[in-house]
Amino acid sequence: MTAQQPTTDIYRATDRNRKNRRVLIIFCLMAIVLGAYQAWDTRNTMNSDGISYLDMGDAYVRGDWDMAVNAYWSPLYSWLLGLAILIFNPSPYWEFSVVHLANFLIYLCALVCFYFFLKQLIHYHRHRISRSPECKYANYPEWALIVFGYSLFIWTSLDLITISIVTPDMCVAAFVYLASGILLRIRRGSISRLTFLTLGVVLGFSYLAKAIMFPLSFIFLLISLFLVGNFRKAMPRVLIALTGFLLVAGPFISALSDSKGRLTYGDSGKLNYAWYVNSVTQWVHWQGEPPGSGIPWHPTRKIFNEPAVYEFGTPIGGTYPPWYDPSYWHEGVRIHFNLSEQLPVIKKILSKYADILFKLQPSLITGCLILYYLSRRRWLCVKDIAGQWSLFIPAIAAMGIYSLVHVENRFIGVFIVLFWAGIFSGVRLPESDKSKTLLSCIPVFIAMLIMIGVVYSPLLKAYNQIKSNRISSAPHVSWQVAETLNRMGLRAGDKVASIGWSGSNYWARLARFRIVADIPKEEKYKFLEADRSIKSQVYETFSKTGAKAIVIYEDEGLQCYDYLDEWKRIGDTPYFVYILSE
Repeated sequence: MTAQQPTTDIYRATDRNRKNRRVLIIFCLMAIVLGAYQAWDTRNTMNSDGISYLDMGDAYVRGDWDMAVNAYWSPLYSWLLGLAILIFNPSPYWEFSVVHLANFLIYLCALVCFYFFLKQLIHYHRHRISRSPECKYANYPEWALIVFGYSLFIWTSLDLITISIVTPDMCVAAFVYLASGILLRIRRGSISRLTFLTLGVVLGFSYLAKAIMFPLSFIFLLISLFLVGNFRKAMPRVLIALTGFLLVAGPFISALSDSKGRLTYGDSGKLNYAWYVNSVTQWVHWQGEPPGSGIPWHPTRKIFNEPAVYEFGTPIGGTYPPWYDPSYWHEGVRIHFNLSEQLPVIKKILSKYADILFKLQPSLITGCLILYYLSRRRWLCVKDIAGQWSLFIPAIAAMGIYSLVHVENRFIGVFIVLFWAGIFSGVRLPESDKSKTLLSCIPVFIAMLIMIGVVYSPLLKAYNQIKSNRISSAPHVSWQVAETLNRMGLRAGDKVASIGWSGSNYWARLARFRIVADIPKEEKYKFLEADRSIKSQVYETFSKTGAKAIVIYEDEGLQCYDYLDEWKRIGDTPYFVYILSE
């Protein structure tokens, strides 16, 4: 070795670090810009879950604990939304925009948490290679892992989870990245008590974000137990992690159990199983059907038969009480296992997993197969993949739980990242220049194909918006409805009724109305086609609930005006209103 060799190595290392930083900055900026555009583009949109979280946030802010503690919706996300509304105090026009700003900030937090996870994954790869000097394997270049990793993050965060949907799934993703990164640190030998305490606290907050993380947290704790290797050394540390988890999650579990009169960490799993597997009436207005599903303790009150009209003004609050606390209205529901009901659900969800894992991004499975084929390790590849069990088990456990009940893309976005991180971490190519080239080119090629798919749609949409000078404008139908109803004399706190799926009446949240009665969507056409005398009886029934107006949405392709000659169209929106006489 010449005297100049150490200096040359230092220069090379410096160049590598500079290159890695440049790539990292480029992809972080790309993630920020794409996320900001999605938040801005969908700033006036809302979903029914989001209304419930907003109502919960308000209840926590004003200290209405009886209303705030909810067995269906987890609290953390509602705290964040409540804090955002408290800080910005937006007008009705800007309220949904503030919500999407909060979602964007949560997305940025998830980006930081992913950086921690990816950093730990890179360190783990170095550690794994350094521990097997007798078996020289090529390693992924750090810059290639950054390109590949951030492409996965951007795709799953913006296409699967999304900023546009007002749900806590991005919060869950952030905590799962943190917990998975901590597990990788433990696997490298960082087994301090502080590390385990941090793991427990992170898992506690993940449960407060979404109830599914309660059982999954124990999966993470079990993995940490086996990662230490020495049971006597591991057990006290896992107990510290469990203590951290209970310190964070315990107070809410205690408050929730006290409000329900039974020990519980949440009813969302039970209700979704009843809805999606046992075919209980979905979401609202369960009256005890089908037979054997239980006897409702306090259902919504059916006050008219044909068409069915339900009243629910008390005792639950919120914009739309049946969806604000489904656990209250479904007290008494019983779930049961039936193989003939369960198998079709599993089959349907496994098909969805196959689409997400292999069809949405075929480059991932193609690149993976190429790398494993070129490794020439045949059945040893199974052992190589299994060696990444600390990444796989949380992903498989989460997808396994969801496969029994119901899944949406946003539920599993973060676990898709863990799954593919585990798959590509198992690759073993012999040390050679050819292997280094493959481990650079294939992940980058995959990332390029992923990013083309992610970037194309928003770029095209932004181009069309700029071309038509609509970049700063977006329709805000919910606000138009709320504003028009205010001009017609309705005020905050007034009771209203609805025909159709009332959970989508976001205007009621903006105007601070309370929907106290409705005709569900499956009964909507019975009302529209009823004769005038039946309609008059329905109006009188609604009036007795204290509602001052009834609002209906005009379905696409259906001219409600032909059926509702005595109703008024609300501006140029697809909504109609009927003002009830007192």
